[in-house]
Amino acid sequence: MPDDTREQLLVAAKRQIAEKGFYGASLSRVAGEVGLTKQALLYHFKRKEDLYAEVLQDISQRLLRFVRATTRRPEPPERQLEDILLGLYSSSRECPLDTRILVRELLDNQSRAEKAKDWYLQPFLAEIVAVLQRIKGFENVPFSAAFCMVYQLLGSIEYFAISTATLRRMYDGETYEHLRDDFPLELRNQIRRLVDSHRPPAQAMPAAT
Repeated sequence: MPDDTREQLLVAAKRQIAEKGFYGASLSRVAGEVGLTKQALLYHFKRKEDLYAEVLQDISQRLLRFVRATTRRPEPPERQLEDILLGLYSSSRECPLDTRILVRELLDNQSRAEKAKDWYLQPFLAEIVAVLQRIKGFENVPFSAAFCMVYQLLGSIEYFAISTATLRRMYDGETYEHLRDDFPLELRNQIRRLVDSHRPPAQAMPAAT
């Protein structure tokens, strides 16, 4: 399959899955969006599960590449953590379909998760946890605790990202703009409070303004 056709199928599949979830997504509609028949699509992806797996792999690899590129910068780990999480917030706004798919995966993947030995996002999550554990004061924090800290921060990003349309309807334009602009500032402050919680007071990071 030519790369451009494969990319078109993945984009079309993302739209279907983001809107309807794995079980509601239609291979016929995915194929129709790119001018193919369902049979032509099945020639390349034998099952809907195969197409879905490639969509999740595409999203997880993009996120992992971003995290690894950030950790290669010659910056202290606390700055890397900020850049990663704020970058993920920006990404959630730029790629809303990916965000919705990941949230749907968490909701819809109960039966598949019981059979799976790994998860697409495990390497991505492990990289961020490793960044946190490199920060001075966090070296001896157990993986489980560090994971929960990272997961809570990621959860706030995903929750805000998927609720922006609702927030825009709930509040007037000016109020929504303040919410949108204040969220990354408060996220930065939340990260700095977390980092400072394991630091001597003299080394505390300044609040974002």
